[in-house]
Amino acid sequence: MSAQLSQIFGGCIQIMFMLGSLLPAFMLDRMGRRKTMMIGSFGLGVCMLMVAALLSQVNEPNGKAYASASVTFFFLYMLIHGMSINSVPWVYVPEILPLEARTKGTAIGVSSNWLWNFTVVMITPVIINRIQWKAYLIFMITNLLFIPIIYFFYPETSNLRLEDIDLIFSRGGDPVKQARKMAAEIKAYGYIQTEQQSNEKEISGMEVERV
Repeated sequence: MSAQLSQIFGGCIQIMFMLGSLLPAFMLDRMGRRKTMMIGSFGLGVCMLMVAALLSQVNEPNGKAYASASVTFFFLYMLIHGMSINSVPWVYVPEILPLEARTKGTAIGVSSNWLWNFTVVMITPVIINRIQWKAYLIFMITNLLFIPIIYFFYPETSNLRLEDIDLIFSRGGDPVKQARKMAAEIKAYGYIQTEQQSNEKEISGMEVERV
């Protein structure tokens, strides 16, 4: 690949990244943080699988065509990355942290983001040089592993006030289940019930059953 063509590809990849980053501004609250991250992780995993599969055929008679096709999935990867995993953490980290820890927690989150970016940039050429197309299978696995992690451990915060998000953890129990319960309360009543209101409804329901 010539230096000029490499620069063109690099520019196109960054344009895809920018375009992908625009969509969450309009859709993130509607889609939700969890769903956006899980769908994004799945899409990124599929892209890495396709890149690995195509690059594994570069030594075949039509190897150049396979290599060219893999570029499409690099473009798609950056589009999905901008739409999901890149955008959500900048919103999610400040939301999920309590007020007294928000500044320090966000700083740690941003620092870890750039630290891992640096690490991946430094080790990726070494890994690709050693195991070639199989390196993308590692990236596929890491992306897909995030789906169960997000599902079981990341509570939904979209359409909740910061004060409401604190209740996810102060109520006790599984934060993911508490977030679902609070979302159901907002849908049913238009607000989140306090513990006293929940108890009153339970008592009222018991009295109705007795009558």
